[in-house]
Amino acid sequence: MVPAWLPWLRGWLSAPHDPLPGDINMPRVQTPVFGASERFAVSPGREQDGIFEMPGGQSGNPMSPYFIAGHETWVHGDAAPFLPGTAVHTLKLVPAG
Repeated sequence: MVPAWLPWLRGWLSAPHDPLPGDINMPRVQTPVFGASERFAVSPGREQDGIFEMPGGQSGNPMSPYFIAGHETWVHGDAAPFLPGTAVHTLKLVPAG
């Protein structure tokens, strides 16, 4: 959440304020100040048929292309695949020295 004393950053660091269905007693739980961080449905052994939804993205960094990357899918209630696709980036941790 962006501090109140930085209102000029709010538009840059926040997801759009889209009207969304749901309330506190629904699977699609959300209020103006609270909401689910993700939803998924998957059956063991049938992971390829599972669905996944994330309202934000894989990154909390607004400079990243993955910042709020899943927002439109979330707003429209569309399902993304549960299993990951082909790796695009790899992070390799190498001990110093």
